[in-house]
Amino acid sequence: MIFGIGFILAAGWVLFFDILKERPSWSSWTSWPSFCLFTGLLTLLLLVFVIRQAVKESRLTRLMVELQSAIEQEESVDLPGKLKGPIDRQIKELFELTQSQFEAEHQEQLQMAASKEEMMTNISHDLRTPLTAIIGYLGLVVTPTTAMRPEDEKKYLETAYHKANQMKVLVEDLFEFAKLQSSQITLNVSDFSLGDLFDQVLANYAVEAEKKGIRLTTQLAPELIVMAGDSEKLARVLINLVENALKYGQGASFIKLTAQEKPGDQVEIRVVNNGPAIPENSLNQLFNRFYRVESSRNTKTGGTGLGLSIVKGVIDKHHGQVHAESTEDLTAFIITLPKQQEKEEVNV
Repeated sequence: MIFGIGFILAAGWVLFFDILKERPSWSSWTSWPSFCLFTGLLTLLLLVFVIRQAVKESRLTRLMVELQSAIEQEESVDLPGKLKGPIDRQIKELFELTQSQFEAEHQEQLQMAASKEEMMTNISHDLRTPLTAIIGYLGLVVTPTTAMRPEDEKKYLETAYHKANQMKVLVEDLFEFAKLQSSQITLNVSDFSLGDLFDQVLANYAVEAEKKGIRLTTQLAPELIVMAGDSEKLARVLINLVENALKYGQGASFIKLTAQEKPGDQVEIRVVNNGPAIPENSLNQLFNRFYRVESSRNTKTGGTGLGLSIVKGVIDKHHGQVHAESTEDLTAFIITLPKQQEKEEVNV
């Protein structure tokens, strides 16, 4: 392209001075030798420019190949020391930015792998414990070594049934989490009343809350909020958050579900309780995959630690946001959702 432009300019120069060569007013610079000299210098300058650009492109290509190879082999690359000029500085900045991003992603992957391994160990323990209990109690009933009283048999069967339900919850959490991570899940979008959804969710925990002395309440502004979304999956979100408050909100006197319309056609949902505060260093990690607050993991509460990861996955699927705030007085899980959702096509 550059040589084409130079050729056109040279041809124009030739034609122009060839027409005017008879005029005495023109100097010797309009002669053919001068033209050849001028054209040669122009061509030389263009050639130098093209060669420099080719060298820089070759250098950039080599650096990119080395970087790609390093990424594939999970190694670091040393940047050449002799880099001059603005373009070289840009190459260096781009290279360093890419290198830093690679290092950050690599460290995140290592942490994720370690967390995943720890989670799988915890899940294996949580599944094995109730399974062992189920086998033990059913063994006493099926093959009793001595005559068993009816009340003892009933107690063993009830215990086995309770342990089986614990395993069912663990398996359901794993299945739900796996579906959210597979990206094959679709939303069954429809319009629903948020107040009705609140009432349906809290009705499941009325007896348990009463036993613990916890009051369940709702508050909506306005009182009727109709929004679009997958009501079944959003119910799962609220169930996880309410169960989380019942498990870990020791000493709480209430759990409150609130909803408020916000500007921009948004709805803010809060699940609030006055139980113990969540440690500040855990707030930003609660919704991370495979993360759990160690102090909350005990044989009484159990669980996979996937409940909040499932919450985040469902909210992300609805193009919303979720975060937690906690003080000595109140702990709140805050969800922001758009009132309208685009219906997804289901692949058959």
